[in-house]
Amino acid sequence: MEPVYSIDSLGMYFALLLVDSLPEEWVSLATELKKNRRFFIQFFKPDCIVSEIIPFLAYNVHQAFKHGYNVLRGFEQELLVALYGKRSFQEASCMLGASVSQRAAILVISEDAAVLREALNALKEEFSKMGLSLEPFQEDEKLFTSFWRNLFSKDFNVDALNYSDVLELVKERIALLYV
Repeated sequence: MEPVYSIDSLGMYFALLLVDSLPEEWVSLATELKKNRRFFIQFFKPDCIVSEIIPFLAYNVHQAFKHGYNVLRGFEQELLVALYGKRSFQEASCMLGASVSQRAAILVISEDAAVLREALNALKEEFSKMGLSLEPFQEDEKLFTSFWRNLFSKDFNVDALNYSDVLELVKERIALLYV
């Protein structure tokens, strides 16, 4: 069973999964799974995310919707834009969004732990029908650091940045999106 994490400040729960090859039907699959279930799902490039950033990301996106300063209409899309730290969904999707036939990190968020577990089971079942297995996301601080260093290198010298530095810079980008 994949770990389910709590975001206590929001009363929300999340799980982060990994699939080796994102199927072409991922959009319709996500849409179908969301029928009659209250959860959010987003697909990321695995190198751009770690579970440690999710509570901060979800909190900022939640607050943006609560107070009406969100950039986009959909919570899932806003997660991508917020993590990228710029208002362009197309850019965010290109830089951080998962691609068909590539490894993908799958973030599933819900206000109800039981609904989240049900969604995870349904997701695993649907992927299994396609011959794909979902695994718990494996944190890779080196890949995360490398991914963001490459992105930040356009703006400043990043050679000395370690994982903690990069994590703080990503959080800063998320927060500054809404300033």
